[in-house]
Amino acid sequence: MKRSLVILPLAHSDLYEIGLYLSERSLEVSKRFTHAVNRSIQFLLKAPRSGERRSYSNPEYAGMRVWQVSGFSNYLIFYRADKTTLTVVRVIHGARDYDTMFNE
Repeated sequence: MKRSLVILPLAHSDLYEIGLYLSERSLEVSKRFTHAVNRSIQFLLKAPRSGERRSYSNPEYAGMRVWQVSGFSNYLIFYRADKTTLTVVRVIHGARDYDTMFNE
């Protein structure tokens, strides 16, 4: 069975902002980032348990996992997966205080 993909609005916003930031520095890097995110998500659709399981006090983020964007290890994909769906919750830079973000 093939999983469906859901990208939450905050993740869409993250991807837009990261793409814009990178394109201001290099259009080529921005394009490579977009392709790397797509490859990483395609991998996670096939192997959703690959990401490291994270525990947060906020029940909204129960069962969340994290995976590095291929070739852009500073960027992290936060997601949840079940038997039918992979949900991308956020895509953020690893230097951000994401533990605090997800525990609020």
